Amino acid sequence: MDFYIDENLPYVVAKALDILEEHNHTHKVFSTELVWGKGIKDRPLIIKLKEANGIWVTHDLKLITRANEFQLMKKEGITVFIISLPSGYDFTTMYRTIIDRWEEIKRICKKHKHPFICRLLIRGRDPVFL
Repeated sequence: MDFYIDENLPYVVAKALDILEEHNHTHKVFSTELVWGKGIKDRPLIIKLKEANGIWVTHDLKLITRANEFQLMKKEGITVFIISLPSGYDFTTMYRTIIDRWEEIKRICKKHKHPFICRLLIRGRDPVFL
């Protein structure tokens, strides 16, 4: 599986996860910023993720409330993980949250049929499928 870490999350996290995954030879992890450029809008990104058969990891909670984008994600059939971060988060909190939830993300992908949209809540509560 190929995972794409949103540009709103640190690209160094994508690089670090890719290095860690390299040992298993099963997953690749990319930064959307490094693959498709900084500032790509969500609608074209969704189309590119579909073409790449990629799994999107983001923390953009507004994706849930923007009906057009939410419907496009469903229509195109991409898998999305939306990670909740605490308000006022800093870089350390951001990367720790992603790293801490990484095994869970992979487990969910393995267990559930694709595509789906999943919100990972703060403090380890059960994931919410949308």
